[in-house]
Amino acid sequence: MPDEGKILDIARVSFLNMIKEMITLGGVAAAKGGLIRNALACADRIREVDYPDFDAFVAAIGNATNPITVIEGKAEHTGDGVFGLPDCPFAPAIANYTEVFGVLPEGYAEFTAEFNKPGPATARYRIGEGAGVSPFCAVHQPLRSAIGDKITIGGKKVRVTQLGCKSGAGKKGFADRLIKEAGVAKEVVDAVLDNHMCCYHVAVE
Repeated sequence: MPDEGKILDIARVSFLNMIKEMITLGGVAAAKGGLIRNALACADRIREVDYPDFDAFVAAIGNATNPITVIEGKAEHTGDGVFGLPDCPFAPAIANYTEVFGVLPEGYAEFTAEFNKPGPATARYRIGEGAGVSPFCAVHQPLRSAIGDKITIGGKKVRVTQLGCKSGAGKKGFADRLIKEAGVAKEVVDAVLDNHMCCYHVAVE
């Protein structure tokens, strides 16, 4: 139970419990599809924006006006289009849940393995494939990539590719195929994840 006097965010606890129910009632594949569809529906409501150049895109992250920043917080541009996100946006939800229940729900590991399997959604949005370290990646990663579809730089489309992620326990997950596709050295991704929870690449098509 939480410390006396501490107020929990019940919405966060309920969200994690909802994922547990989706897994229990429909199985991991159906739950994965449901979370991804929900993320894409949210992205549909984001307005389109064009930046004159890549520097302006990065500057918008710094002043928190970039649509991607709005949903995940400020990422750091480490160079050559590679970004590191210092904090997982779902960390507070995980902390709230474990304060109440002690551990995360059963089925989360199985769900994460399902999310990492190649499929139409992972291919379309360049997500998973080893970069998923929790069920929350099934929300966060497609949401970021789909929002990237709403962004242009100099009138050209932006392509967001997930490269890797790190769990709260410090375990790193790498999307080897996507890393190669993005033209980024795996050693670069590994180094970024030393001090960040999430690593992705942004390219102008």
